[in-house]
Amino acid sequence: MLMLCALVFWRESPVGVICLAMMCGGDGVADIIGRKYGSSKIPYNQSKSWVGSISMFVSGFIISIGMLYYYSALGYLQLDWGYTLHRVAFISLVATVVESLPITMLIDDNISVPLASMLAAYLTFGH
Repeated sequence: MLMLCALVFWRESPVGVICLAMMCGGDGVADIIGRKYGSSKIPYNQSKSWVGSISMFVSGFIISIGMLYYYSALGYLQLDWGYTLHRVAFISLVATVVESLPITMLIDDNISVPLASMLAAYLTFGH
């Protein structure tokens, strides 16, 4: 999924950057923090915790913004930061909700999270 995202959207669009940040940063941090501090489980998915989901949202958002800023500073992306912050927050929320769903028997979150992030970012940024 990450290779597909990189091949299709790399550097010319914020979609690829956000997708990679949500999967690598957001989901990775959620797993680490959720396993260590996640005693309070989400009611609809007992294998996920509130603290893991919150850390996914926050870290995915921060890493996405950091990477977008980096690519913007290098001149690859031209962004209106007022709109970008809101859009990335929305995409982070979508990715977090998808990651928290009890659908791992149907589709692994390593596939569902990047797909949801890609779709939400593509629809939100219009590229």
